[in-house]
Amino acid sequence: MINLDEMEAQLAAALTEAVGRPPAPPRRPPAPRPRAEVARPSSAPELLELGLLEEADAAMSAVSHPRDALSWTTMRALLDGRQDAARTGVEELRRLAQRTDDTEAWSKYWTQRFWAAFQWGPENERYDVLDHCRDRAYRFDDLPWWGNLALLLAAMGKTEEATSAFDDALQLVAAAPQDAVHIDVVTNLIEAAVLVGDPGRVAAAGRQLRGPAGRLVVVADGAVCKGSVDRYLGLSYAALGQWAEAGECFRSAEATHRSLGAGPLVARTVEQASGRLVAA
Repeated sequence: MINLDEMEAQLAAALTEAVGRPPAPPRRPPAPRPRAEVARPSSAPELLELGLLEEADAAMSAVSHPRDALSWTTMRALLDGRQDAARTGVEELRRLAQRTDDTEAWSKYWTQRFWAAFQWGPENERYDVLDHCRDRAYRFDDLPWWGNLALLLAAMGKTEEATSAFDDALQLVAAAPQDAVHIDVVTNLIEAAVLVGDPGRVAAAGRQLRGPAGRLVVVADGAVCKGSVDRYLGLSYAALGQWAEAGECFRSAEATHRSLGAGPLVARTVEQASGRLVAA
């Protein structure tokens, strides 16, 4: 049984004092039902988004490009929590990108390096990745990296810059198309606001969350799987004090993550559901 008492005590007072009670987001939508006339997805990222991990692995086994195959195996290591394998994959992808000067390989390398550093990185590694985040966001106004920047700053305890990056990113993403980049950025912003202990910003980002319940958040054409959108919905409901809805979402997310064998996501879901909202 997931206990939300600690989260209620932690968030409710801050919500009332800082921003008042913001309007509730739309009710959690039901998972979409398959329709006979809609073609079944065949690409590995689309299958992964539906939680069909074995089918996604099978689809990826037919992919011949070494960049995509390497990126997929590294994603699986990140998802499973196999740190050594993930770091080896990231380094191999870097060497491949250098050898081929493949811009997509470089993009996937930095995305996967970001998540390895976020999950396991020591301070010096996180600062290296933070420099890249700042460059992509501040210099190039790259929307996905605005979300990454806010999240990494929050995880590193740089609260003032994190909240500033959050506000800039939220303004940008609110005007962006409702696509995979949008859900990637919004979910990063929700988690960033959780890490800095700001329920008002959690709720503000949560109102931008449009991902179907039960789906997985898949980033950069399968380079990273961030797990069930239900975890982020749970955080959004908890920030509003809607504990029953939050509990339902967390339980759904936990079950999904267990079915994937995603140990780090199971642990993070349980931790957040119990109210122990601490930095990575």
